[in-house]
Amino acid sequence: MGKRNKYRNYALEDIKNAVQMVESKAMSIRSASRQYNVPKTTIIDKLNGRSSLQARSGPSPVLFDSEEEMLVHWVIDMAKIGYGQTRQQLLYTVKTILDHDGKKTPFKDNLPGKDWLYAFMKRHPEISTRTPQKLGKERAVISWQKIKWWFEDFAKYLTENYEEGIDILKDASRIYNADESGFPQDPKSGKILAAKGSKNVYSTCSADKSQITVLACMSATAHYLPPMLVFPGERFRYNPLEGFTEAVLGRTKTGWMDSELFYTWVRDHFITAIKDRKVKRPVILLVDGHTSHISLETAQLCKSENVILYCLLEHASHILQPCDVTLFGPLKKHWRDSVRDYQFKNPGEFVTKGTFASVFKSAWAKGTTVDVAIKGFRHTGLYPFSVESVDKSKVEPSEVFARAKPDQDLGNDDDMNCKDAQVDSRPVTNSSGTYNLDQEPVQIADEADTEIALMPSEICDSVSCETSHTIVEELHDQPPCLYPETIIQVNPCNVNVTPHKDENKQSCEKAPSSSFELLLVTPSEQKTLKKRKTRTVLPKAVSGSEMIKILENRKQQKEDEQEMKEKRKIDRELN
Repeated sequence: MGKRNKYRNYALEDIKNAVQMVESKAMSIRSASRQYNVPKTTIIDKLNGRSSLQARSGPSPVLFDSEEEMLVHWVIDMAKIGYGQTRQQLLYTVKTILDHDGKKTPFKDNLPGKDWLYAFMKRHPEISTRTPQKLGKERAVISWQKIKWWFEDFAKYLTENYEEGIDILKDASRIYNADESGFPQDPKSGKILAAKGSKNVYSTCSADKSQITVLACMSATAHYLPPMLVFPGERFRYNPLEGFTEAVLGRTKTGWMDSELFYTWVRDHFITAIKDRKVKRPVILLVDGHTSHISLETAQLCKSENVILYCLLEHASHILQPCDVTLFGPLKKHWRDSVRDYQFKNPGEFVTKGTFASVFKSAWAKGTTVDVAIKGFRHTGLYPFSVESVDKSKVEPSEVFARAKPDQDLGNDDDMNCKDAQVDSRPVTNSSGTYNLDQEPVQIADEADTEIALMPSEICDSVSCETSHTIVEELHDQPPCLYPETIIQVNPCNVNVTPHKDENKQSCEKAPSSSFELLLVTPSEQKTLKKRKTRTVLPKAVSGSEMIKILENRKQQKEDEQEMKEKRKIDRELN
């Protein structure tokens, strides 16, 4: 018996191109077969109409090509807005659609298995399994409009308060960013190599789960200040900076940054560093709005030293803060490698507070490169100063909350600016005559006009609302892995569907069933009746006169309250 020929590896586009070249008489059948690696018999069958261009070998597919395309676009859209689907959820979504259509499939209980999922992923290489980053609701609501407003306000502040105006932003040596991050003494080791099928795989670790806070500061010209290592406690029996004497020692009771320590760092280290480098004033120091960065003493010091201490947009450090965007990620990877190397060279020993600095030194040297600093300021739009350089894909999760009212409180964290801020609902205005942003305002669609785009579409086929309520009622008994809010809160009348031409009844190019139009939806924010607090907006310029006046009033108010307490205490003792 002769050896069976192997199937050739060719794509659908190769078949279409080969047939097109033969039909246009640009190539012969033999030449097209060699050029596109498609068998001659296959090209002849397509030309004679024996089989459709979309036909493929093997059993008939469970889903049409158009249905799979809708499924792929839905998966990608859900991942973009922060509601990515797991493999199991995807399989149960397909099961729900098949159950509603009443299709007979080879799957048990209409639930596709791992073989179908593997083939589906292979047919659509544009999707892959990824590990998502956690994104809190406070960060998820950051929209492109808010980012544009921050850029406009920053440019306006510089123009109105300094002679050079936004020309300060043209000098990279005068733009700095400072931020803190925690480095655990025993970071996660990640995956390791072990015997296949091993039941137990261990990695020795320390019982101490504490971490050390590291304050990093860099400029747009890659000038890195020595890091400040913040240790908990006031007195030490060991030298915390042993092995890394170039670093700066910080001490607080909790080990976290506070306003007093930040003031000390600005006074003794930041201002000294820029004086030694003879950096032209004023110098911009960008920080997040954490309370440790905002105090009357720090604001007055920065104003007297001609340092512009300015806060970034609240909850947007993952978008606008260079240290967060490019520095801390690689630095923590180098930190894990350094800890692993230390434990390998010193079996049975672990990183402690006494050895932290010496181990961290190698990670700092590897992570603080010129490329990291330059890309950090470029990708955040801070240098060169342009809002268009910001990665717009990072604000796509805000589409879920696009219909939120301006006075709603969409979350809290430790940022002082957020605690005293309300969502800005002003129109987009040009900040100055020298700095021009895009003057076209971002349109926030009304609820009635909002459409959910499951896939790129040109024509909208609406579905009756009455039908949608019926479908929703039938879905309450479905597997719990599905998101019920993705079904209940969407009006199918606004679902965009791309119609497909049914050229051949045997072809996979059939229009998707109505179940796909009704069930493949994206979530929207639930409306709540909870009352929201109205909050005042604090200025972002911490070293500005307006902010200093606010901080002085707060300080005076605290002193008056303390005086009243002491007076009441004395009165109680006398009575």
